Amino acid sequence: MESILINGRYTIQEAEQLLAKIFKVKTDFQIAKIDTSVLSEEDIKHCEKRVNELEHDQRAISRLLTQSGYKHVALHAKLTLEFCPDYHNS
Repeated sequence: MESILINGRYTIQEAEQLLAKIFKVKTDFQIAKIDTSVLSEEDIKHCEKRVNELEHDQRAISRLLTQSGYKHVALHAKLTLEFCPDYHNS
């Protein structure tokens, strides 16, 4: 199943606000996973790495938007739902 989450034209400021909120939700999710789940050390390291990647990507995108010289940007984001075989953390 697929769902179009974002598909439109935004001012640079609107795009930055929208993307900042999306990155914050995902970052907060990863941090909550670390804080509230019983995770292996490997899983915790993976979550921490993912938080760092998200923060890096957000800064890079924000910098790109700010330095682009454009007033508007088109954003497109599609969610793809794909079922995976069950697995167990060890």
